[in-house]
Amino acid sequence: MKTVIQPNLNKQRGAATLFTALIILVGITLVTLATSKTTLVQTQIAADNYRTAQAVAAANYAMDYGVNYFDNGGFDQVTAAGAAGSDDIVDVVTVPSLESADGRQTTTATLTFNNAAGTRCVAAGATPTMKSGLISATGLSDDGLASRTISQCVVSLPVLRNGGPQQPLIAQANVALTGNARIINRYTNTTIWAGDAVSIGSSSAMETYIKDPAVGTLTQAQLLDTDDGNNTKLVSNRNLGNGLDIIDKDPSLGTLTGLNFFKNFFNVETREQLKAMAASSGQSYTNIASAEDKSGLIWVEGDQRMNGGTIGSLTAPAIVVINGNFDIAGGATIYGVLYVVGKYDIGGTPQVIGSNIVEGTVVATQTSATPPIVTGNGTISLVFWQDMEGGDDNPIKGLTSVVGGSWRDW
Repeated sequence: MKTVIQPNLNKQRGAATLFTALIILVGITLVTLATSKTTLVQTQIAADNYRTAQAVAAANYAMDYGVNYFDNGGFDQVTAAGAAGSDDIVDVVTVPSLESADGRQTTTATLTFNNAAGTRCVAAGATPTMKSGLISATGLSDDGLASRTISQCVVSLPVLRNGGPQQPLIAQANVALTGNARIINRYTNTTIWAGDAVSIGSSSAMETYIKDPAVGTLTQAQLLDTDDGNNTKLVSNRNLGNGLDIIDKDPSLGTLTGLNFFKNFFNVETREQLKAMAASSGQSYTNIASAEDKSGLIWVEGDQRMNGGTIGSLTAPAIVVINGNFDIAGGATIYGVLYVVGKYDIGGTPQVIGSNIVEGTVVATQTSATPPIVTGNGTISLVFWQDMEGGDDNPIKGLTSVVGGSWRDW
């Protein structure tokens, strides 16, 4: 009888198990590798997003820094040597680094000002000034691998109508000073413009002066000199009477009352708009003492008295609006445009280098105050400063506006 040997089925089952396990192991390995690669890619994406977020934050911070810098004096606030002042060269600004709360991460950014004609912010062929242009900000991540650049156009708002007043003293109604006022205008041939009578004969020593026609071109220091004996010609006083430099009883001015008078000098529709503009830069006050040593657009609410102190400067003038009556006395000095909504009384030896405008309105009732609206027996020096807003290369603080639709992010 022939013997038949049966195959060992248990051994065959072991080989199949080994093969199956090998397939599963290879599959697990492939899945693990794929998962690891996906995790790595996701980690890289997350890291890139984090770096980009850092760069965007740094760029936005730099842009805010640049707009604030421009708002405080334009593109030219320091000389090439780093000293305060202007040299007709666009400033190179270093943006402070931005550090995380725990101090472990520090991002940096760069800032560029461009006021050249032909950019998307300044028309081709236009004359460049320091009052408008392009701000570009580039932010970097803490490791410097990611960057983001944003830009936008900025301009200075022309808040003064027609470039500003053209006389040292403008009043809606009667002017009756009895002191030793000195009113000087070395730019044009007018010193006082009033809607009613200017009673210069009631003052024993009030005098007005214009530029001496015999002198040539004057420097700014000579134009704004408070000494009436330098480069001037006496025109009006008690003995000479009102000269041609005084324009009074002008119906085109006298018929403008209240808000209409206000709008004749400011490019706004309401007083509240101008007050809001001052408030936006933190310069709306209820006490004029808070405005001392400040510049730019300043709004002061209520009746005020200023006895000493200085507002504005030759390099940073002010536009001061007193929404009430105003007494100026002592040695107070204001550089810029002083607009008094109520009545204006002068005492002491104050100086205004720029222009005085007096509306003569009772704030509570918005009716015309009882004339005269300009009075006082002080020895004030009013020296005209021409076209403060339009003629100054740098914008007045608080009048900055970003141009809508000019934002670029790339």
